[in-house]
Amino acid sequence: MSRKKILLADDEEDVRTIVKMFLEGEGYEVVTAFDGLEALSLAETEAPDVILLDVMMPVMSGIEVTRRLKASTGTSQIPVIMLSAASQTDSIRQGIAAGARDYVVKPFQPSKLHEIIQRVLTAP
Repeated sequence: MSRKKILLADDEEDVRTIVKMFLEGEGYEVVTAFDGLEALSLAETEAPDVILLDVMMPVMSGIEVTRRLKASTGTSQIPVIMLSAASQTDSIRQGIAAGARDYVVKPFQPSKLHEIIQRVLTAP
């Protein structure tokens, strides 16, 4: 079985570093992006199995990235999980409405994130 590839987009370097280390330790291949535009580009070229998107990023928000991913035939089937410090119901509703499969509020337990990734990867 080949390693699953995860695209992690977050403008906070500490978050990218910690989450990447944790996910690599769980056996995933991790590609990172700093902003929404880079995430969109990498989603097309890297064909990840799952995309983790911060909601508030420079250039393009995670919500807008999700909308664009879902509107493109090449990326519409890739599951998106939003990661955000924005815990307001409105932000969560917007993320899900844009097409995200789940919404994880920061700070989060890495084990909980891993559990959600596993569920998304095995969902029909």
